[in-house]
Amino acid sequence: MKKIVVVMMLYFSLTAVSQEREATILFNDSTSVKGFAEVKKEKIYFKVSPTAEVSEWSYDIAYGLIFSGYGYSEKYVYVTPGKYAKKPKLMEVIEEGKVNLYKESSLGYNVGIGVSASKSGIGAGPTLSYDFSTVYYVQRKNEAYATDITFSFKNNTLKYFSDCKALVEKIKKREFIKKDIVDIVYYYNDYCGEPEEEN
Repeated sequence: MKKIVVVMMLYFSLTAVSQEREATILFNDSTSVKGFAEVKKEKIYFKVSPTAEVSEWSYDIAYGLIFSGYGYSEKYVYVTPGKYAKKPKLMEVIEEGKVNLYKESSLGYNVGIGVSASKSGIGAGPTLSYDFSTVYYVQRKNEAYATDITFSFKNNTLKYFSDCKALVEKIKKREFIKKDIVDIVYYYNDYCGEPEEEN
């Protein structure tokens, strides 16, 4: 039962983006408009009022959007995930600074045949498994595309943050590990990114 509850919570957190909510759409020319929006298949569906006609927007004109309400906000922007990506994807903004941190989450499921044992014996039947994944991307303002630092975590973080000796040492000593990606970017933005003083 606990597994079902956890999966449902993850599902609702992911589908919240695809439900119409109060939002501000951000355009590439730095203008913005308040209204209501939802996201489906990397496109923004926006209207200025609950009864207005819906318009469809993509990365060619829109930069992203900010969902608001209930005392909090979530910002999503179009990000090009690597130099081989065919087009940008909408990702949640976790941190903005010298290095921006973006999060891409997905929930997948697999249907298969499994074997189970019970008091009445052993039997085969359908199984359903869920796969929730989060990938973090980092990007500096002068970079054309974002870098996945979730995959091959240690190699990618050591290379990407190589201009900050203190942070590199913390990663090498395992003071920061894969689960600390958000804290790594906070640390970099707070303490690194400027020319280091010579000893």
